[in-house]
Amino acid sequence: GTKTLTLTIAQNPNINNELGQTGAVLWNSSIITSEYLARRSTHGWDFSTINAIELGSGCGLVSIAMHQLGARRVVATDQARMMKLLTRNTDCNRVVQLNRNRKPPTVLLATEYVWGRAPEDPRVLAEPVGMVVISDCVYHESVAPLLVRSLVDVCKSRSDVPVVVLVGQELRSDIVHAAFVAELLEHFDVYRVPVMPSVDTNYVLYAMWLRGSHSPEHTH
Repeated sequence: GTKTLTLTIAQNPNINNELGQTGAVLWNSSIITSEYLARRSTHGWDFSTINAIELGSGCGLVSIAMHQLGARRVVATDQARMMKLLTRNTDCNRVVQLNRNRKPPTVLLATEYVWGRAPEDPRVLAEPVGMVVISDCVYHESVAPLLVRSLVDVCKSRSDVPVVVLVGQELRSDIVHAAFVAELLEHFDVYRVPVMPSVDTNYVLYAMWLRGSHSPEHTH
């Protein structure tokens, strides 16, 4: 079966004219990652149990997709200058919940999280995290250590079960990608997830867990 999502995503190319800013427009990698998650929702993934954090959410597409797929709680995060756009998109796409079956309402929120530092907003880690998603966040090798440091911090925030990490990335620069993967391999067991031949030549999707804690069969 397939699942169709109807989303409204605002963009702001003017922000991308600022030095170091790339997150204010939709990139193909976020679309590919969202489509993969939608397919998994019809092939065994129970999103109703998932508490997820997205690092470097940009316009928020992946977080919004997870929310609409039924994730219990999704925290979309980015830098302060992205908050207006990110909050606008999460507000516009939040699911209206009638709660007729008395289930706890699902949560979608947007907040600031600066890589390499502890999150200032206590809501980021207020509940145990089960999944972290990253989509097309590394455009220069200098940001890789900061991103991976925050990724490790989030994954270490709980010890009872392994935290699943899903990373989508467009293959633009061999040097940048190699630096990012090298940082990841310092801490994680990394597996490439095949998407489809037309996608796999220009994009990668990785599933990973902190070394020693993974269960790779869960992503099949």
